[in-house]
Amino acid sequence: MKSKIFFYPVKDNQRKLQLICNKAQESIAQEKKLLIAVPNAEAAQFIDTLLWKSPADSFIPHAITQKSSKEWIVITFNNGENLNQAERLLNLCHGLHPTFQQFQEVYELLDESSPDKTNLSRRKLDAYKELGVNVVVRAEG
Repeated sequence: MKSKIFFYPVKDNQRKLQLICNKAQESIAQEKKLLIAVPNAEAAQFIDTLLWKSPADSFIPHAITQKSSKEWIVITFNNGENLNQAERLLNLCHGLHPTFQQFQEVYELLDESSPDKTNLSRRKLDAYKELGVNVVVRAEG
């Protein structure tokens, strides 16, 4: 499968949280399963709480798991598997997801909230390009 990689510039934490919620809501609305990869259990718990509280008048159904799941949205850490057979991956880890090529679309943050994070994001973008993957940088919005 030929994956499309989308980088979304984010300048602050508020924009990061909005983007995470927007991608989750969009996936449900479009009936496309989403896997959210995070670096550790603490990050998984943070995203879990965020999705239960957003939007303010509702919540986004999801599950944290390290095992196969039928949930539309799965949050996982330390796991390279596509646990819910998702078409989309939101990669919140520092490096490339080991099985990113299993997904039709991969969403990455182009984190511009600090020089170190910008540098890390740029290295990740360059790594995808070196692999010859189709990379699109979206406008912030």
